[in-house]
Amino acid sequence: MEFDQNIFFDEFNNKVISLENALIDLKNGDYSTEVINEMFRAIHTIKSTSDLLGMFSLVGVTHKAEDLLDDIRNKKLSMDENICGLFIEFKDYIALAIKNVSMGIFDDEVVESLTIYFEKEFEHYLQIAQNGLIEEEDKKTILVVEDATIIRYMIKKIVVENGYNVYMADNGDDGYQKVLNHDIDLIICDLSTKNIGSREMLLKIKQNIQYDQIPIIMLIDYMNQDLINYGKHIGAKAWLTKPIKSEKLLMMLNKIL
Repeated sequence: MEFDQNIFFDEFNNKVISLENALIDLKNGDYSTEVINEMFRAIHTIKSTSDLLGMFSLVGVTHKAEDLLDDIRNKKLSMDENICGLFIEFKDYIALAIKNVSMGIFDDEVVESLTIYFEKEFEHYLQIAQNGLIEEEDKKTILVVEDATIIRYMIKKIVVENGYNVYMADNGDDGYQKVLNHDIDLIICDLSTKNIGSREMLLKIKQNIQYDQIPIIMLIDYMNQDLINYGKHIGAKAWLTKPIKSEKLLMMLNKIL
C-alpha cells in the first residue's frame, strides 16, 4: 500500500516540537515526572515513525534514549544538568537526521558520527544506572560557545573521547551562566558570528577577577587579522580555523591544560 511520506515527516516535526517544549521546562529546572513522560512519548513516537520509514539507526539510538528516560522515571538515575544538556543536543540531532531523509540524503558522515556519539553517551548513563558508577571528578572541564550545532557536536565528540568534561552553549549569555555555575578550565569560543554575544561574554569574564585567568581558544572562519588582534587583546591563548582538525585541537588542549 502506498503512503504519503509527508504525513510521517509532519508527525516527526510535531514530536520534535513537543520534545523541544518539554526540554524548555527541563532546562528551567522542572524535572517532574510529567515532563519526563512528555519527553518519553515524543521520543517513542519518533522511534516508531523512524521504524516505518526504515531509519534504523535513528530507531536504535532513540531506543537507548527511551531506556535512559525509563531509568530516570524508575529512580535508578537522577535527571541533572548534564543529562538535560544531552537531551537538548539529541533533539537537534533528531531534527538534522529527519531533515536529511526528507531531502533524500541517506548517507551523511556527520549524522553517522553523531549517531555513534549519542549511543555511547546514552550507554554511559545506562551503565551508571545499572551499576551505580560514580563519574570521575578530576577531569578538566571545557566550555564550548558556538552557535553552529554541528560544530559544537564535533568539538564535544573530540574532547569527550580524549578524557575531558564538556559544557556547551549556543550564545554568550548562556556561556557566561555556565562559567558562573561551574568550574571551567578552558573556553573554546566562536568569534566569527557577531549575533551570539561572544565578545560581550569574554569581556565580562576578563573583567571578573574570579574568572579572568580562564584560558581561551578562539574559533574563527578564516585567518582574519582583526579577530586575531582582538584575541591578543583579550589574552586568548590560541585560535583555530574551521573546519576543526582534531589533531590540532588536542595539541592545543594538551599544551594549555
